[in-house]
Amino acid sequence: MSQYQFVNENGLATLMSLSQEKPGLFLDANPDELVVAMEMRAGTSDLWDAPLDLKADITSLNEIEQGGPDTDARNARVVRNGLGHLPPSEGLNEHRWASINCFVLPRFASVRWSRVQPEDPSRLPSFVKRHWLDGGQVGARQDNSIARLWWLAELSARAAEHTDLYSADELLDAMANNVNLYHQLLSRPILLSRSKLIAAVYEVFLDGDNDYLGSTKYANEMLASLNFEAAQVSLDFMDMSELRQAVEEAKPPKEP
Repeated sequence: MSQYQFVNENGLATLMSLSQEKPGLFLDANPDELVVAMEMRAGTSDLWDAPLDLKADITSLNEIEQGGPDTDARNARVVRNGLGHLPPSEGLNEHRWASINCFVLPRFASVRWSRVQPEDPSRLPSFVKRHWLDGGQVGARQDNSIARLWWLAELSARAAEHTDLYSADELLDAMANNVNLYHQLLSRPILLSRSKLIAAVYEVFLDGDNDYLGSTKYANEMLASLNFEAAQVSLDFMDMSELRQAVEEAKPPKEP
């Protein structure tokens, strides 16, 4: 079995089962042992699908010394360079992310989330499932070790196509360093699909004294208002100045 290979539906189900019963297999970051356990569990059932299409090397991420959000922007660039632009359906493909987390970058998840790994053994199965295997839901775009990095880089690249003020790297840094605002954005699919509006949000956020919008409370209020407006009228026809005005009007007042 090549380490650069998708698990199929049965393979993912087997990984899910093992994560609940033997989460230590994932935490130990030994892909060979994990494959043996999968094959013992599944018997003669086929576990593998087509090879992963990696456009550049991402295995350097296995060499990280410690986890932490301060590395997210840098690592996101490595991930998108390795995977390239993917259609949204592939960005939500949990088989892809589980395969990368378990077999291409088996050490990355353990190190990245070492600071928040639960001491209570009963909580390890959900911890492993969330960071290694979940891939198709909103929460996965926040917590899946590699999916979250790809989404960071992909959204910043898409938004950068609509602004002359900030580069993709500058937008990526803003998203990675203000996860409360970014996570509130991820939780709203209507906004998530509008790259031009995302660019306007970050133009306003990065312009002037708007750091307070990075808090969960203010980000939630502003994006909930924009999400409601986007559901009522099409914002796609607005130019950037009009979208920025919409964002300004959605900004909650800063409490003294």
